[in-house]
Amino acid sequence: MIQIPKDLLDHHLHIRLRLADMYGFVIDKKRPFRCDDTLQTAHCLEVILTGSIDVRYGSFVQHLTAGEIQFRRRGNYQLFPSDDYTSLLIFMENEFVDYFLESHVPEFKPEKLNADLPPFIFKTTEFIKANVAQAIQHILHPQEYSRCIVKFVAHQLLLQVLAGDRSKTFVSFLKDLISDKKVDLAYFMETNFNRQLSLQDMAKLTGRSVSAFKKEFTDRFNMTPVKWQINRRLEYAEYQLKNSNDPVSAIAYSSGFENISHFSKIYKQRFGASPKSARNELVL
Repeated sequence: MIQIPKDLLDHHLHIRLRLADMYGFVIDKKRPFRCDDTLQTAHCLEVILTGSIDVRYGSFVQHLTAGEIQFRRRGNYQLFPSDDYTSLLIFMENEFVDYFLESHVPEFKPEKLNADLPPFIFKTTEFIKANVAQAIQHILHPQEYSRCIVKFVAHQLLLQVLAGDRSKTFVSFLKDLISDKKVDLAYFMETNFNRQLSLQDMAKLTGRSVSAFKKEFTDRFNMTPVKWQINRRLEYAEYQLKNSNDPVSAIAYSSGFENISHFSKIYKQRFGASPKSARNELVL
């Protein structure tokens, strides 16, 4: 699994934008990325520059080519770019989307939408291409005010997309995106217990502040999120040891443990035997 934008920071040219938790990336074909398990922790506006990319979201599969734009909300995706794929990625949080909507459609009343819509796809225009070229230059060669300019470009791109959205479905989607919706904690934790997520990530992905997330979680489960996560990983590992032939190291990693020694130590503390001993006893 990769986590974006975090796992792109060390490999691709980027700029962090001022006054918001936003990033702009130029994805170079010399440093490709692909993953059949990607956790996107922020909303993403992607402009395909060259090549193509297949984006899988749940049961939806979308093939994007040069000249297309995709807006996808935070969530789990599978990404398969072509060898000649390059793009501009702009990651944004609800705060920026809210500011954008309040600036342009403050009185708009959204229509009711399907809760599981696929990512939105749009075509570029000459105006958008000019804005994208400007953003890329400021990411590749940062100058004074570059952060503000790239942020302004993100604003312009969304405005152009909004102008072409005659059905008003996209603006309804954006309104729904920033509404005060909280993800069910039990569902979220069960789905993501083996991912490398910090408390800040968990809080953000469930629509809560860190303090609210910790308090609500402890009140509901009578333990901290970290304690719950470790217990669930150990339960999953125990099941895999009993019901699969995978190596112990592979089971540890798939359960969410990055350190084999640590996994063996806490497994023995919980179940009274090391993972290897448990596997050997099962074989006998």
